[in-house]
Amino acid sequence: MEHNEDVVLLDAVIVLGVVSVCLYLVFRAVMVDQEAGPRLLTSSSSGSWEVTHYDRYDATRVVVRKTTRGGQRLDEHVVAEIPIGDPDYDEKFLTAMATARERKALFESEDG
Repeated sequence: MEHNEDVVLLDAVIVLGVVSVCLYLVFRAVMVDQEAGPRLLTSSSSGSWEVTHYDRYDATRVVVRKTTRGGQRLDEHVVAEIPIGDPDYDEKFLTAMATARERKALFESEDG
């Protein structure tokens, strides 16, 4: 009977080892993806340009972004990054948005 218990114990150790390795590989893949940032497809792919902004690290980023109909990001150009506490925030933000709209028009004309 001890022989069967040894085999069961060995099987359990092997299964736990395989599960641990699988979990490690999944965890590692997720962490590498987060470090690399969003994956962008080629900008020559079909999509539409949009002007948008978002907060990141206590600053507002104004960007021109090309996305597919499904919302997948194809390309992104940072126009400006404005610290949220900047005393001239409003003026810089409005200027950056105007510049982004100009770039959007330029990119759309290049896409034909």
